[in-house]
Amino acid sequence: MNNLTWLITGGFAKGHRTQVLGVTTALSAVALWAVGDMSLADLLGKLPIALGGLGLAALGAKVDDANKGAGAKSAKAK
Repeated sequence: MNNLTWLITGGFAKGHRTQVLGVTTALSAVALWAVGDMSLADLLGKLPIALGGLGLAALGAKVDDANKGAGAKSAKAK
């Protein structure tokens, strides 16, 4: 059961989940438009989401980066 949970939650992509999500979001929007399930107007409406996802992937943003902020400093001060 642990292997199934590991696979579903993306344990294989530990540290890169945000990048995978960003690329997947952009690719799914373009794929929906390419096969005709989305009009060009809908694609343009989803363009900020797709570009934001690609931006996260390009910047190498990671979920773990949130733990390295000011909250980590206050925890050490205690």
